[in-house]
Amino acid sequence: MTSALAAATSPEVRSVREGWIDSARGLAIILVVLFHAVINLDLVGLAGPWSRLAYTLDTFRMPLFFFLSGLLAPSLLARPLREVLRTRCLNLIYLYVLWCLLLGTFRGLLPHPPPDAFASLARILVEPNVYLWFLYTLCLFTLVGWLTRRLPAWLVVGTALIVSAVFAAGLLSTGDVPWDKTFRYWFFFVLASRAAPAVRSVVPRMRPVHVVGLGVAYVVALGFFLYVADDRIIFVRPMLGLLAVAAGCGLGVLIARVPALRFVRHLGTRTLPIYVVHAFPITAAAALLTQRNIDWPPGTGLVAVPLLTLVAILLALALDRLITGRIRGIFDFPVARWTAKGPAGVGQRAYSVT
Repeated sequence: MTSALAAATSPEVRSVREGWIDSARGLAIILVVLFHAVINLDLVGLAGPWSRLAYTLDTFRMPLFFFLSGLLAPSLLARPLREVLRTRCLNLIYLYVLWCLLLGTFRGLLPHPPPDAFASLARILVEPNVYLWFLYTLCLFTLVGWLTRRLPAWLVVGTALIVSAVFAAGLLSTGDVPWDKTFRYWFFFVLASRAAPAVRSVVPRMRPVHVVGLGVAYVVALGFFLYVADDRIIFVRPMLGLLAVAAGCGLGVLIARVPALRFVRHLGTRTLPIYVVHAFPITAAAALLTQRNIDWPPGTGLVAVPLLTLVAILLALALDRLITGRIRGIFDFPVARWTAKGPAGVGQRAYSVT
């Protein structure tokens, strides 16, 4: 008993407890950027074999991202509504609107712009932006979480599961991809917010054998429902998402234990600048390559996707380093005291979207 307690409170375990969430977030943001690189390079025939992989991992990246967001929500949801609106929702909505305007204007000035590049800016609260919808959705999930905080966990989680399963199976659709995804992934945020203490206690104890087992189970189940059965059967995608979340959290634990992979953990602390900036170089690359009729050498697509992903992440980190601490209002709300979490208006900048 004493040895177990000592092990649980050792510096290594405490470090893993503090770092695995950031490591998992780092993994999730890499997959998000990779996905957007794929769908844009696919427009110019440069996605290569990455196209199938990126779409296959649809049950992995966003369930993991929303689950990690939910893990950090309980303390926020216990606060008064006014504080939730001030410290969380105001910041999210401001950043969402700001970066939608910047990205929409940027894309409208590129060669071969989307036909509604500027007109769509007036509809960003009705039709969420396809690159930045996570910020808007996270604000909505936070509000719904606060409003339902006193309801029984089984009722809220069960309702979210049914809603997510119905939308994931395509039985219901809003006709808008970001809205459909909002309903599809609600379950993972709710589940994590209600089970956060248990999850944060159990996950750091995971060993490599657990992670490998969960990873294999996810791959086998995914392959079966994609190529043998049908992943649109109701409740299949939430089930795949749960396996993916468990494997992703386990990978976060393993990554946090490997010094050579500290960069992944660092990315997990910078998800906000990466998330809002990455679409700029990615959409620019696709626009500049459109209608070029270039005869690319074989295997170019294999390199182009990870290269564009790397460039987008490095550019975001460079802007973060250049701007953070110098200019307010780019990656945070411009008036610090309005969103301050501490006493006397001491603001805390939110560099992670989760």
